[in-house]
Amino acid sequence: MSDKDRRQDELDALIAFYGDNGVTVVGKDHDDDDDHDHDDHCWKIKIASGIDLEIVLSAEYPSKQAPIPLIHAPSFVLSPTRRKQLEEELLAMYQNDLEVAILWVEHLRQVLGDVDLSQQQQQQQQGEEEGEQATEPEIVHELGTGETGVRIFHPSSSKFGQPIRHFHESIIQNESNRRPIYRGPPYHPPKSGPAETMIAHVASVETMDHVNWVLAELLFNDKKVAKANHNMVAYRFWDTHRECWVSDNDDDGEKGAGAKLAALLEMANVTNVIVVVSRWFGGIHLGPSRFKYFASVARDALEASGFIPDKKK
Repeated sequence: MSDKDRRQDELDALIAFYGDNGVTVVGKDHDDDDDHDHDDHCWKIKIASGIDLEIVLSAEYPSKQAPIPLIHAPSFVLSPTRRKQLEEELLAMYQNDLEVAILWVEHLRQVLGDVDLSQQQQQQQQGEEEGEQATEPEIVHELGTGETGVRIFHPSSSKFGQPIRHFHESIIQNESNRRPIYRGPPYHPPKSGPAETMIAHVASVETMDHVNWVLAELLFNDKKVAKANHNMVAYRFWDTHRECWVSDNDDDGEKGAGAKLAALLEMANVTNVIVVVSRWFGGIHLGPSRFKYFASVARDALEASGFIPDKKK
């Protein structure tokens, strides 16, 4: 399928998901007789009251070139610095051959969707009437340090009960906890939304410090993983000091997913391993079949990294 056809399919998905009133196409006139591809077409999608995302397309999107994201919002809602930061975050989510429009919109809606424009206007007006300098509130996605020696990861959304995670700096900074992390290829499930993507990460672990180091490395140092809708986790290792199995899992808001990954590790008799499956929701609900896809990308990564013998060889 050509890039032009894929862009049309993505536009159809945007309109189906957000409605005709939520998506606007701007660019060349439809009556233009030019046979060239519509490189200068833009899609404008409503994010929240007074906030829009404009996506400037190119002839090589989505296969080879990222579109350009432009966020339109009043300065008293979104400062220029924060706007630029968000646009850079969106660009970082793109990878070759990946449709990102719905992924971008959902990310911005999670970060900015709770903004009450009328309230912000009222606050600004009140500050000006009192003779005070109106400030520009920033919508912040926190990823910082809390109590002494603890680093806190705040998920981009808590809509599905994704947990806030705490990591001790002593574990993150300890070089002996460092683990090579295998990253599987992106997987796009059939009949899913254009931006639906799943990626599995696998590493060898022998202690809880190893487990926490791997999670912290992915969440703090991989921008794409940090912005995933869900990072589902399962691990299993033999504790040589206590001489017992240690295992656990975390759904990260995708109810039942962690247990499925844990069952995969146990049935495959995989030892001393952690698997993290990241999911970027594409706008179309996959139903129970999504668990099959989670297990599939996890198993493929476990095979590719040598934890499970590859039956295809």
